[in-house]
Amino acid sequence: MRYLLVYSGENNLKAGLKHYLKYPSKDISVMSDLFLDTYGVKHKTVLSDRQLDEVLDTYWDKFKVFGKLK
Repeated sequence: MRYLLVYSGENNLKAGLKHYLKYPSKDISVMSDLFLDTYGVKHKTVLSDRQLDEVLDTYWDKFKVFGKLK
């Protein structure tokens, strides 16, 4: 849930993830250095912008925590 500290809302989260998936870099990742040193940085996405937007909408709907925290 570290991403919630960096990307505090739906639009920021989607924009940040889209940018990272298109241009993956250790410098902009929210993952820990230990994780990135162990597993590395993912490869650039092959999805089109339209497909990426659809996937990010699905991700947001499935994993959003706003309204679920008490």
